[in-house]
Amino acid sequence: MNAPAAQAALDASARAGVTIGRPAEELRTLWLQPDTQSRIWAHFANVTASGDGAADWVAHGPAGGEYRWQTQTDASAADALRWTSLDGADVANAGSLRFRPAPGDRGTELHLDIRFDPPGGIVGEAAVKLFRIVPREIVLTALYRFRALALTGEIPTTDHQPAARNGGTDR
Repeated sequence: MNAPAAQAALDASARAGVTIGRPAEELRTLWLQPDTQSRIWAHFANVTASGDGAADWVAHGPAGGEYRWQTQTDASAADALRWTSLDGADVANAGSLRFRPAPGDRGTELHLDIRFDPPGGIVGEAAVKLFRIVPREIVLTALYRFRALALTGEIPTTDHQPAARNGGTDR
């Protein structure tokens, strides 16, 4: 697949929203906590906060490939957070999270927008395969995980949840 075809094969942007019954400032504070990103993006990448709004990302792709990038978050606006990948990213990307009052005083609407710009060539083709899981699904899952974290303090998972059977010895 040539670079233009690889680019066309990828819907490179995704947008999703969710309402969370918490104040915007509380949600903003939670999003900016260093360990939050690693928890809500765990389905997609390993994220390690490196200080001052920076983070290192490693996404695992097909055939054991890894895609690495660093992001820098701009938290200067009261109603939004924005981030962008830094130079040298395997998959350049940018995103924003906007906070809006929910209708009927029901908390806060969060609107998450992300754009991925895979490079051309072999790396671009591999990135397209990685993102075939649909960028919108990546964004929706991150928002749902964040909502669970904000409302319950944890993210539900089935990892390490063996069936409630122990060889038929329960009676």
